[in-house]
Amino acid sequence: MTATTVLLLTALLAPLSLKAQPDATSWDILRQAIDDKNPDKRKQAVTAIGSIGLEPDVVKLVEHGLRDDDPIVRQTGAAELGHMKSMTSIPALKAALDDPAAQVVFTAARVLWELGDRSGEEVLQDVLLRQQKTSGGYVEGAVRDARAKLRSKKGLALMGVNEASGALLGPFSMGVIAVENALKDTGAPGRILAAGLLAQKCDSKNIEVLETALRDEKNSSVKAAVAESIGKCGNKDDIPRLEVFLSNSNPALQYMSAAAIIKLTKQP
Repeated sequence: MTATTVLLLTALLAPLSLKAQPDATSWDILRQAIDDKNPDKRKQAVTAIGSIGLEPDVVKLVEHGLRDDDPIVRQTGAAELGHMKSMTSIPALKAALDDPAAQVVFTAARVLWELGDRSGEEVLQDVLLRQQKTSGGYVEGAVRDARAKLRSKKGLALMGVNEASGALLGPFSMGVIAVENALKDTGAPGRILAAGLLAQKCDSKNIEVLETALRDEKNSSVKAAVAESIGKCGNKDDIPRLEVFLSNSNPALQYMSAAAIIKLTKQP
């Protein structure tokens, strides 16, 4: 067999290999992404991985985000653990209360509170009162500086934007939606929200609408939101529709499609 023939067979068999093991390919994409040198790709990977659900391997990878060098990735990790309602992650979130980055501290405190743990109560009190607590050794060293920044007007404004968008769009405000892209397409946030809401009622009509949006939508961020919703509502027949995005140049769409494929392959 000539070298040319080998190359030709490899090219022809590659798509078949991808279809034979789409979940393995998807996991490879996400595991590589979470260690990518680009922090934006890492935060998008954390968001996508978290959407797979409350599984030990998934929780471990999202908690890995809490130890990232980039504060936005760490904040994304904390937020995702909250969306996942990962009770086993409470110790890791408590440790994040001592993070040097203010936004990470606040997000960890908020998530802990939502999980029923009050360890971050003083953080929430200080943010509300915009005053520095000085008793009980609570504010010390770098943590004091971080929390002081948290109470600054600029810090509160940035935090407010992130938290407000998070309330509307969920994890996409952290890991998928870039502000500049959202501003270019003013209808995108509404379509993202609609995709998420339709996934709360997975009937045949909504699944058809989601599949149509996956095919016809032009905005990659919206398409990523649709891919996540299909991961929640779809079935194995949707895997080929998602596979075409595993090589997409947009990380948000690529990673969320991979996560959706992993979820769908687990179906009986």
